[in-house]
Amino acid sequence: MSTRTERIAALVPRAMWDDDLLMRLVAVFDELLDGVATPVEDLDVLAHPALAPDAMVDWLCAWLGWEVPPGWPSPEAKRRLLRSAGELLTHRGTARGIRRLVEVLGGADVSSVEIVDPGFAVLAWTPPAEMSRRIEVDVHGTLVEAWSAEDRTVLERLIRGDLLAGCPVSVRFREPSTSPPAAQ
Repeated sequence: MSTRTERIAALVPRAMWDDDLLMRLVAVFDELLDGVATPVEDLDVLAHPALAPDAMVDWLCAWLGWEVPPGWPSPEAKRRLLRSAGELLTHRGTARGIRRLVEVLGGADVSSVEIVDPGFAVLAWTPPAEMSRRIEVDVHGTLVEAWSAEDRTVLERLIRGDLLAGCPVSVRFREPSTSPPAAQ
């Protein structure tokens, strides 16, 4: 007997192993159990960002709230996203969380992320236009040239999804600054 189909057969008393009919019947149940037990045994592999198949990585991203299209931007970027999930979910919706989300997904194509947040929310009354909360996210880097407009749209959707529901936001993608920093 192979170790894979010995789960139930190993429970049969040794004196009954010579009964061919019984052992064939037990083998049927072992085979049925194999189809159920194998996925359960592999859960640690399926949930590990480095070891999980790409389809499982996509599912884990969606389960954590990031609806990322299959193959976008790359399997490695999604694996980085899952490895950083603890930090990202802890700071979700904050400037720190948005900055880190863009850095993780953009990788080397992102040189800096600037976020302008007025820092208040008005819930009980309608504020004048100049006081309305509008978050501005400026992403600087080579992704302006390296990423297609569709790819940038997906990233913008992910940024909007991590912010406070209904909060107006503008996301701009800009090339990295080539001018030297101003002297103080």
